[in-house]
Amino acid sequence: MAVFRIRGVVEGFYGKPWSMKDRLDIVQFMGNHGYNLYIYAPKDDELHRFRWRESYDDDFVKGFSMVVERGRQYGVDMAMAVSPGLTVEYSSEVDLHTFIEKLLSFTGMGIKNFALFYDDIPFRLSSERDKERFNSLAEAQVFFANRVFEALKRELPAFDFIICPTQYHGRAESEYIRELGEGLLPDIKIMWTGPQVCSQHIPESDAIKVSEAFKREILYWDNYPVNDGSMIPEMHIGPYVGRDPEIVNHSCGIVLNPMNQAHASMIVLGAAADFLNDPHSYDPTISWVNAMRKLTPGLIDEMLLFGEYSLISPIHPDQSERPRKVIEEFRTLYSQGRVEEAIVWLEKEARTILDSAKNLKDKLPSLFLEEMALWIYELERWGEALSVTVEILKSRMKLYVEIPEKKDLQQVKKLVEKAEKRMMELTRARTLSGGCAYREFIMEILIRTKGYFTLKERNWL
Repeated sequence: MAVFRIRGVVEGFYGKPWSMKDRLDIVQFMGNHGYNLYIYAPKDDELHRFRWRESYDDDFVKGFSMVVERGRQYGVDMAMAVSPGLTVEYSSEVDLHTFIEKLLSFTGMGIKNFALFYDDIPFRLSSERDKERFNSLAEAQVFFANRVFEALKRELPAFDFIICPTQYHGRAESEYIRELGEGLLPDIKIMWTGPQVCSQHIPESDAIKVSEAFKREILYWDNYPVNDGSMIPEMHIGPYVGRDPEIVNHSCGIVLNPMNQAHASMIVLGAAADFLNDPHSYDPTISWVNAMRKLTPGLIDEMLLFGEYSLISPIHPDQSERPRKVIEEFRTLYSQGRVEEAIVWLEKEARTILDSAKNLKDKLPSLFLEEMALWIYELERWGEALSVTVEILKSRMKLYVEIPEKKDLQQVKKLVEKAEKRMMELTRARTLSGGCAYREFIMEILIRTKGYFTLKERNWL
């Protein structure tokens, strides 16, 4: 049975870092699902990145030591990453010494794995002394990384050292990658996110080309289910798909970069664990359903619906098929003159959404509800918008007479105003889900309905 040697999580997103409680929960969850490596690297921890020369305080050390101990209990190794690339002077002995001492300080917490991250920095040398000494950014980074590795090797009996390069995705045929591959010591692991920063697909061909270029097996940094940057409005809990099982033969492992929402991330992490532990037997749907069933007992139908409406992500760019199918079926029935059936069909989905949202709010474990509340709120608003659209469709049937009654016109107008209010609420939402597929559909219904007013009130354009 094929298995990835490294099966991990990297806390590597932009935004508020997790709490120590989140990390304790995540590490325990990881251990229970066959993961073996956690990398600490939150981008907005200033001591990780902007103020990398400074040491962590006693409170952090005490708290993270508990995380390390939890990892020891559950078979999950800890790795501490530092990202000096924004301000480091690669040729500086002072910076080199400062960096090494910072990594070695982590050993007091029981940490024996380290990472040097060069990602998300300018693709050029900034220091004048570096420009004089090195011919390229790659040469400077190789020089610095190799000296760090050699210093650690003198001090520690055993450790792992991981590099995230500045070019960490895309084409493997670059001079930068060639220099890193030839220059970095062979025991240094190199991370790679795939064809894109957030790759929809990671094919075997990518793993082959990149491993050949770097002259070692690649450690994939898989940017899913992460939802930072422009993805902040999204809740990434869709199935883990698009990773070729054959990459297991050309990589030393995969670490997933989760969301800001630690517990909600467990849905994807739980499903992905099956892929990491046996990629060739992996069934994305089965693993996804099983993960939700374990994490949210008694709510599988509601969570499946919520999941279907929360597919928007780099690996699910087509969003959700469910609202599209709802609209298509409505239009098909309506065009065939089966108007009442069409309305009933739409009403059923509206009711399913509203019932599911209520059950989720009432029964979800508190930690999950806290993280998912905004997206459940949005789902509920779409259910309400669909529901009032159904009311409009039913009520406007009364306008299909020669002279409709004034009260019927007023009723439909009030419903239109109600629907427009719901749509306005959704434009102010801070989240983005598959429910937005209903926006154009509902707006069309509203505009066409107002067209009836124009006709019946003889207020022609």
